[in-house]
Amino acid sequence: MRRRSSPARRAPTWVALLYVIPIFFPYVAAEVLQMTDATFDEDLDSAGGNMLVLFKAEQCGHCKRMAPDYERLSEDDDVRASGVTVAAIDVPRNRQSTVRFGVRGFPTLMHLRDGKFYRYRGPRAFRILKEWVTGGYRDQGGGEDIPEKPSSFSQTVMIGKAAWLELKDAAMGKSGMAGYLMVLLMGVLVMILGFTVWFFVVLLIWGVNSPETEEKEKKS
Repeated sequence: MRRRSSPARRAPTWVALLYVIPIFFPYVAAEVLQMTDATFDEDLDSAGGNMLVLFKAEQCGHCKRMAPDYERLSEDDDVRASGVTVAAIDVPRNRQSTVRFGVRGFPTLMHLRDGKFYRYRGPRAFRILKEWVTGGYRDQGGGEDIPEKPSSFSQTVMIGKAAWLELKDAAMGKSGMAGYLMVLLMGVLVMILGFTVWFFVVLLIWGVNSPETEEKEKKS
């Protein structure tokens, strides 16, 4: 005895709406804004002066571990409702911004708002980061003034100062084995430079006091 084939069940109307609604009301997922030295001030102005900035590096393990939570911040409804633009900048490729804000390690988080910036010093957890950027930063006081874009000369001075501080930390053992290697390398470079200067000074003195030079002076 043959069974009658049951008619195909029609999907509920609400299921069809799931496919139709996105066409008219597309959801655009927010992404972390990637900035550079050249676009930093322009991006900050476009964000209305309200921005969370992550100073990071591709080879930084801590930066990689916090990346998923940081991306969640850019998609969080409360963060977006507060008007915060979540951004990031690569430290090795953008030294000007790094020196400008006195960044000496990564990941470094700062909240820029209304001409001030606030340094984040808490755990790198999503919930705590969210609470801080949506209002907790006010507990730090008035913040620091956003520094002006440095000139070429002041940037050179600031880079030299930053390099000196890095060497100082390395010499004190705060940078681990990599720091000791950096100090050793700088020591070798200084020795080479000193030897080169000494060599040219000796050549200069020898050239002035050589017998040939004295004979030429007597003839003249």
